Amino acid sequence: MPLFALILNSKVQISKVPLKACSPVVLKEPPLLSEPPVLSAEKMKTNHTALADGGGALRTVVGRLRGRFSGPNRWRNARRHLLQSGRSLLAFGFGLFLASLHGVVGLFVQKQPLWFCFYTTQVLAAATAFGMGLSASVRASVMIVLPSLFSNFGKKFLLFLFLSLLWSGPVTNTMENIERTSASLLCGAELAANQTQELMQRAGTPLFSSLDKIREIGRNALAAAGRIRSFIDTLTESARHVARTLRNVLHFLVDIGDVCNEQLGTPFRKCWALFSEARGNCDELLGEFSFLCDIVDGFRPLCHLARAGELFCTIPSYIARHLKERLEAPVVAAFARIRRELEFNFSASVTYDVAANSTRSLQEITQDIMGEVSSRIHVFQQLGKPIAYAGFVLLLLSFIRAVQYRRKYLCDLNFDNIYITRTFEELERQVSSQGGASVLPLTPREAKIYLTPLSFRLNAKEKRLVLQDVISVFRHLVLGSLVVALDFLVFWLLDQVHHLVEEDVVARAPVLVRVAVNGTGYASDIFRDLVASFNILQQGNITVISRKCLLVPSEPDRTTCFILGFLLGLALLLSLTRGFVQRCRRLICARCYPERELGRLRHLRQQILDQRRTLGIALRSAAARFRADQGEGGAWGGLEKLLLPLPGGAHLCRLLARLLAPVSCLSCGEVLTESNMAACDAPQCPGLYCRPCFHSLGNTCTVCVGPLTPDLEDIEEEEYDSSDEDEGAESTTAGGADRNQEESSEDDWSSADSGSSFRSVRSLQRISVHP
Repeated sequence: MPLFALILNSKVQISKVPLKACSPVVLKEPPLLSEPPVLSAEKMKTNHTALADGGGALRTVVGRLRGRFSGPNRWRNARRHLLQSGRSLLAFGFGLFLASLHGVVGLFVQKQPLWFCFYTTQVLAAATAFGMGLSASVRASVMIVLPSLFSNFGKKFLLFLFLSLLWSGPVTNTMENIERTSASLLCGAELAANQTQELMQRAGTPLFSSLDKIREIGRNALAAAGRIRSFIDTLTESARHVARTLRNVLHFLVDIGDVCNEQLGTPFRKCWALFSEARGNCDELLGEFSFLCDIVDGFRPLCHLARAGELFCTIPSYIARHLKERLEAPVVAAFARIRRELEFNFSASVTYDVAANSTRSLQEITQDIMGEVSSRIHVFQQLGKPIAYAGFVLLLLSFIRAVQYRRKYLCDLNFDNIYITRTFEELERQVSSQGGASVLPLTPREAKIYLTPLSFRLNAKEKRLVLQDVISVFRHLVLGSLVVALDFLVFWLLDQVHHLVEEDVVARAPVLVRVAVNGTGYASDIFRDLVASFNILQQGNITVISRKCLLVPSEPDRTTCFILGFLLGLALLLSLTRGFVQRCRRLICARCYPERELGRLRHLRQQILDQRRTLGIALRSAAARFRADQGEGGAWGGLEKLLLPLPGGAHLCRLLARLLAPVSCLSCGEVLTESNMAACDAPQCPGLYCRPCFHSLGNTCTVCVGPLTPDLEDIEEEEYDSSDEDEGAESTTAGGADRNQEESSEDDWSSADSGSSFRSVRSLQRISVHP
């Protein structure tokens, strides 16, 4: 909206505007007396600002002169509005172009999802296009982002693109080759297992007929074994009966002798036991006359007569012993021979064991292995997805940094204010032509600090930042080279395997053995079937590597590698030119805010002068102190110091100066005159200075650090001159009411402590800003 649409017709509006912390406020400076006010159609409205007495607020007095614009003025305003509209439309189109460029880079370079690129592009287009078209501050911030994208943030963004492309290119291709290798190996293992299972089924087919014959033989043998078992049981029972009979006879014959002896030997044992009992009783009764009992022992042998019947038992014992010796062994041998003849062992054992104890098939196991491999690779893919989305966040951070740079540029006069531009040189020539202090040329020490924007020389801070960026780029170069080399190495190995196994690799038996079975019967048929199964196993072929499972490796994208190298080269170029490109941010701010740039240049010039003045004061103080210690300043310096405070002392000093040696300044050594002299009031202090040194030292003596006293007449004359200048400034204040809004804003941005005179500052309003 034009500014004049906000102004009331033929009215005065007073409003309070709060002061901003970052906006320095100065009084509007009066124009030069030699410059009459010029009124134009564009300067019809005025805007004067003055510091209110009652508080920290500004009273803005806005007025509009009545009258109707003439035809040329109306055409000039319309042209100006058309230019502003065209500029806004051009900024709107440029914002759309930037948003579209971001979407294209995200879709084709970073391989981001289509919908994410579409949504982010729409958001950026709406924010950037409308912001640049409607707001000058947003337009300036976006323009500041562009040099940032081509310096530090640009290097970071390119390295981010490099890592993102490295992940979506060589790393993803390497994982794809690994997954294909795993699938090929598992396919070969499954094919070999299927062929082995088929071969085993073919080899087991001849054995089925052998098993049938073996089952038939077993059934016949079982029937024959039943009949033989019944016959053997009958023979065994008969043999057991005969054996029992013979055993009873033998037991009777063997035991008959013992029975006879036991029965016939009883009288002898009874008789002998009776005599033994009688002897014992005799001994107990007779006591000391027991020797008489020996008579009983004399009759004891008569008991042997009772053993005469035992002679009849000898004959059965002899017969039993003779039978045991002559008949036992032949009978036992005969039974053992019969047993051996009748006992036989018939066993038929067939072992056919197939172990198929598996809960899952080989195909299911293969799918599980592939699923595990894919899950491991999927983890890395999921970790790499947020990297693709970080570009949008990085772009927002770069815009925030640009806004911060713009705010610091407008609020801080010392921020990034080290450049000697063409505008600064024009300002220096303007001030120097009016008798102001000159800044150019710079001293060698100042030349290391203050640079020209187009200078190829970098300061220490810029060199350190460039070195850090170059090291970072080379670190990413080493990482990318290793990843790309690994991708090509894996592809080369798999490609060699692919060329070597293009034909099927079949495992065959090295030697074939032929076995022939002659004869008839069950056994011959069984052996023939076994030999047939063996021949099938010999002739069976297993395909170790088949073309069905042939590995086809994924070739690395050479275009991606070229883009990676291009990004690294561009990042290296941005790292080397970081210091030069970052200077463009100040150029953009100077172009967008020319009034603020003039204020910053005034501050820079005053800062250089203050630094020089501070250094000069220190040097002059040291020189004056040294000259005072050496006793310099003239032969009659002490007498002149005593005469100056007296009435008419200056006249006496002037008369004496013609007669005696001249007095020199302690600071610069210049010969002092009556009109150019200042003395220290401290007693016994030899401080005598010229008027320039008196002002440069801040009215302070460098010998005793006390106040200096100049000539009173000179002081009154100086005060009179300054009062005349103030009256002239007040008289010209009313004449500057026709200044436009740009000139008042220019004065508002200027610094209050810049130290420039009214004439020098006023003359700067005609200076245009040049980088």
